[in-house]
Amino acid sequence: MSGKKKRNEILYLSFNKDKTCLSLGMQLGYRIYDVTKKDSLYYYERIFDKGIGIIEMLEKTNILGLVGGGDEPLDLLTKLKIYDDKRGKKIADLNFKRNILNIRIKKDKILVICENYIYLIETMNFKSIDIISLGYEKQKHIVFAYTLDSRICKLAYFVYIEKNEKKDDNKILLNTYNHENSKNILEINMDSKCFISCLEFNNEGKILAVSHKYCDYIGLYSANDGKLFCKCYMNSSNLNPLYLTFNSNDEFLSLSLDTGEIVIFKIKQVKDIIDNNLQQNYIEEKIWSKFYLPEKKVICTFGDNGIGKEYIICIGSKGNYYLIKFDYENRSSLAHKIDEKYFLKLYN
Repeated sequence: MSGKKKRNEILYLSFNKDKTCLSLGMQLGYRIYDVTKKDSLYYYERIFDKGIGIIEMLEKTNILGLVGGGDEPLDLLTKLKIYDDKRGKKIADLNFKRNILNIRIKKDKILVICENYIYLIETMNFKSIDIISLGYEKQKHIVFAYTLDSRICKLAYFVYIEKNEKKDDNKILLNTYNHENSKNILEINMDSKCFISCLEFNNEGKILAVSHKYCDYIGLYSANDGKLFCKCYMNSSNLNPLYLTFNSNDEFLSLSLDTGEIVIFKIKQVKDIIDNNLQQNYIEEKIWSKFYLPEKKVICTFGDNGIGKEYIICIGSKGNYYLIKFDYENRSSLAHKIDEKYFLKLYN
């Protein structure tokens, strides 16, 4: 038996609903960080000596969704464990026929993305609300967005098929569920050459942001009728977007790229058009601000909660924390890095 010490590496990163907490799935368990303070990164952890490949927090509570991963998974990759961290006990195990790719949890519903199916499940009794068959055996990837506000239930998804003979059948499917859990399906047709990389709803579920690999803009669509309202242009089309996020009042949108560049757009005009049901052809937005980081895979959140609306927080897949300040009122070419730390090293 080897006495080699296991490395507690990061397997998965996610923010909670209001993006005040950061959850890390790791080779030995998980950690939860509070990211609302500039001067400290408070955290707690639970060690299982087993890997957590996916972790999702229910709002800002002790209820977590856990899926195994890493070299020695906590459990089967087909099992979702609903876990009460305060008591250190599982609430339920939800078993699926295929590996789980991603999850989202809110007070009334759980979304589970599997290799061939998407499941929508009631949180209280774990009964199925909807099962969506993706209809393909070999998928290259699934991109999705899901509203986390319990008053709204919208799911948008796009499946890229590795050998898709239907080149003209390239669309995003947007499901809106009412209070009785019946759904309305909206199809948003995309260019056949589009390789969609990220989808994200704004906080009110009225705007769907769509980024494409090797495309020079982000498209902002109405989630009610699928109409394209805005194109947020970048400086190049040779880009691979990784992560989209809106700030809390939906006035700004950020996109991280695999080059380490983060771009910020001001979209208040688009929000006003959709909120007031104004009829207008799509508008164009240029980059409001941008900055560069020394690593290529990061997730971002605006610092509206606690730190301040002029800040953006970036967390790297290697355990780096970056605090960036941008001009909230005036367009500028570059934002400024305020702080950078390897936050995992502080506590290992």
